[in-house]
Amino acid sequence: MEIPITFNSDEKGYFDRECPNENCLYVFKVFMEDWKEKVSDEAVHCPMCGHTDTSDKWWTQKQLNDIHKVVGDYAAAEIQKELYKTFRKLEISTRKNKFISITYQPERRLTFVNNPLGQSPDWEREVVCPKCEMRYSVIGTAFFCPCCGFNTVEEAFEESLDSVAKMIESLRAMEVMFSESFGIDKAATMIRELVEDCLGNVVSGFQKFAEVIFHQLCSSEVRPNDFQIVEKGSCLFSKVTGKGYDTWLTQDELFFLNKMFQRRHLIVHNGGMVDLQYLQKSNDSSYVVGQRLVIRECDILQLIELIKRIAEGYKRIVVDMSK
Repeated sequence: MEIPITFNSDEKGYFDRECPNENCLYVFKVFMEDWKEKVSDEAVHCPMCGHTDTSDKWWTQKQLNDIHKVVGDYAAAEIQKELYKTFRKLEISTRKNKFISITYQPERRLTFVNNPLGQSPDWEREVVCPKCEMRYSVIGTAFFCPCCGFNTVEEAFEESLDSVAKMIESLRAMEVMFSESFGIDKAATMIRELVEDCLGNVVSGFQKFAEVIFHQLCSSEVRPNDFQIVEKGSCLFSKVTGKGYDTWLTQDELFFLNKMFQRRHLIVHNGGMVDLQYLQKSNDSSYVVGQRLVIRECDILQLIELIKRIAEGYKRIVVDMSK
C-alpha cells in the first residue's frame, strides 16, 4: 500500500532538510528543484558539519511528525472503511433474521484528505555553491554545499569576521545585560573572555581560510599551524604567488599583525601570562614577563581590517589564475 505525500516549498522555493548526524541535527533549506535535479540519492552533505548520508535520511522532525500524522489519518480512515464494509454485509445478511439484527454506524465518518505538507517560513540568507551552483538557505554560517560537499570556507570566513565585528560593537549592551543577570564583577569577566575568544576566532578563521586558498594555488603540503605564524604564512604565499603579506600591509601593520597572532597564542597556551618567548617573538615592549595581556576591542577591529585586506588580495590572485 502506498500513500502519496506531497510537499510544498516555502515562498522562495526552498525545502526544509535536517542533518541526520545526532551530534549536529542542523536544519537548513535547499531549493526544491535543485534537490530533485542535482542532488544524488547516494550522497547529501550537511552544510554545518559535513556529514554525508543518503538522500532519504534528511527529514526534519516536523516533516516526520507530519508524515506520521498523514499515515495515521489514512490508516484510521481505511480501517473505518473496512469495518463499515464488514458490518454492512452483516447488516444486510441479518435483515430477515427474526432472532438477530446487526447494524453499524460510526460516530463520525473519517475522511482522509491528502493535503500537501508545507515548510517553515523562508529565511533571509541564500547561498549558491560556486562549484555546482546548488541553491540553499541557512541561518548563520555554513561550510559545505549540500549537493557536492564543496567547502565554502571563503564565504564562511567572511561571515565569521563580520560576526566578530558585530559582537565587538555590541559588547557594551551585552555588558549591561550580563550585569543585570549576574552582577557587575561577573559581567566584566564574561566580557573580557568574549573579547579574548574573538581574537582566537579571528586568527583561527584566517588559518583555515589561508589553508584552503593556498591549496587552490598549489599542491604543496603545509602544516595546519603554519598560517598561525605571520612570517611563515607570508613566506609560503610569496613562494607560490610572488606576493607576501607585505604586498598589502605596511611594516607597522605587519608588526601589529604578528603581535596579535602571538597574543592569541599566549592566551590559548599560557592563559595570557606574558613569558620570555612571547616577548622575543612579538617584540612587544609594552609588557614584561609575568604580566597578563589585556586585549582591547579596538585592536580586534583593526586586526579584522588587516586580515580582510590580505584575504581579498589572495582571493583576487586565485580568480586571476583560474581565468
